[in-house]
Amino acid sequence: MLEQMLDAHPSLVSMDEQPFLQGVSDRLIEQGFLYPEGLGKLDAENRKSLVRYYWDQVLAVATVEPGQRLVDKNPLNLLHLPLICRLFPDAPIILALRHPCDVIFSCYLQNFRSPGFQILCSTLDRLARGYVNAMRYWIYHEQLFKPSVLHLRYEDLLDDFDGEVDRIGRFIEIDDVSPLKNFHQHALKKGFISTPSYSQVTKPPNKSAVGRWQRYEEALIPILPIVGDVMEHWGYANKKSN
Repeated sequence: MLEQMLDAHPSLVSMDEQPFLQGVSDRLIEQGFLYPEGLGKLDAENRKSLVRYYWDQVLAVATVEPGQRLVDKNPLNLLHLPLICRLFPDAPIILALRHPCDVIFSCYLQNFRSPGFQILCSTLDRLARGYVNAMRYWIYHEQLFKPSVLHLRYEDLLDDFDGEVDRIGRFIEIDDVSPLKNFHQHALKKGFISTPSYSQVTKPPNKSAVGRWQRYEEALIPILPIVGDVMEHWGYANKKSN
């Protein structure tokens, strides 16, 4: 939803979910650097080379016109915050948040093609531990690097859509946010969107996907102690979604 909102603005362009930052980290390792520990050892030429490699990947699948900014939306980008801070220190970052139980349950229902994700999503317990590890990694590095980040909770966005969209606009410095508010119309015109949430992003904002986990609460109760500290960190505690 957030990606389609941003892509609807003429000054922004997205490219669906692409593993380009992962590609850059792989390239870094191939060059003999530890990742992420070796990022501090990059000299100016190393950094420029990796930035060029990133943009070579991007421009192979997306057209970015002069004056446009790229939206690189991929949930796994949160595992590359140190790389983002090193290569693109001025990039504004929006961290899209959602109730952890909704995130975990949604992933559990997906049929991922990646063998790694198939294993990760094979049990709720394994998924919960993977989610917590990823979030703890982000939280640690956000506190360490202090990048420019906007925390955007899905539930807050739907509770006050106009207000939250205005907040996004101020953060990324765009004056006219009306295209973001009509994102579903833009998404319909695109015809194909490579995301499991296609049916949601082509409709006006609604709360149909909020609190879905509550219908299966009995099955999810065992993971609550696992995700408890992360839930508390993001303000969810053990409260149910409205």
